[in-house]
Amino acid sequence: MARGDAFEDLVWEEVGGSAPGSLSEAAQGIDRPVPERVGRPHPDRARQFMPFAALRGYYELVRDKERVIEPWVPLADDEARALDEAIAGLARGDVVRCVFYERDGYRTLVGAVGQVDLIYRDLWIVRERIPFSRIRSVDVLYPGG
Repeated sequence: MARGDAFEDLVWEEVGGSAPGSLSEAAQGIDRPVPERVGRPHPDRARQFMPFAALRGYYELVRDKERVIEPWVPLADDEARALDEAIAGLARGDVVRCVFYERDGYRTLVGAVGQVDLIYRDLWIVRERIPFSRIRSVDVLYPGG
């Protein structure tokens, strides 16, 4: 089909022009950007391109097996005292680097101290709650103002 043949049946309407009986014809022409014989894409056409997983859950299982679980190591007495002093010296707004144990291993978080809760023994960095018992080290990077 040549390019001229595909677009010859398009309905073009002059702006402001009104001919009697052509309003419904013009309204139908506006809704159709291409001639009917060219067709419209089927609304479910994208479904044929959806990924197919023959083994459901296989990749999650492999990722779980690849994960190396790091054991939690309790602090020695002198390390615990130094950590207590470091936590006692923290103030709201200090930017700190905190190493703590979470689920399968140690994690490092850098951020501003939101709260040091001595009653519940939690350290809040940005919006993350870290129990004192899971903290390995705390280093102040920038003191708060």
